[in-house]
Amino acid sequence: MDEPLYVNAKQYHRILKRREARAKWEAIHKNSRKEKGYIHESRHKHAMRRPRGPGGRFLSAAELAALDAQNKTRSDASPSPSPTESPAGSLGIQKNANNLHYSHSNGQR
Repeated sequence: MDEPLYVNAKQYHRILKRREARAKWEAIHKNSRKEKGYIHESRHKHAMRRPRGPGGRFLSAAELAALDAQNKTRSDASPSPSPTESPAGSLGIQKNANNLHYSHSNGQR
């Protein structure tokens, strides 16, 4: 925006006064303003339950099917898998005890 902005001369004083009032209000309320988290709780919960691959990305349907097939073949081959063994190791899912570990790339929960 290189060219100057022209306003009505009769409104100019009020525009300046309003800018000052807005600056004063923002200075007072700057600390009380909170950043928005997620908007929909149910969507957040759904995303948290979805299995994730390397880098925290969601697994595709084909990758989930491969994971299920891999789990079936391992459960058929060995009747009692150890709790530290991860059947999803080739897909990059980290398993910690009985809980899947979800990584948050943006630092929010």
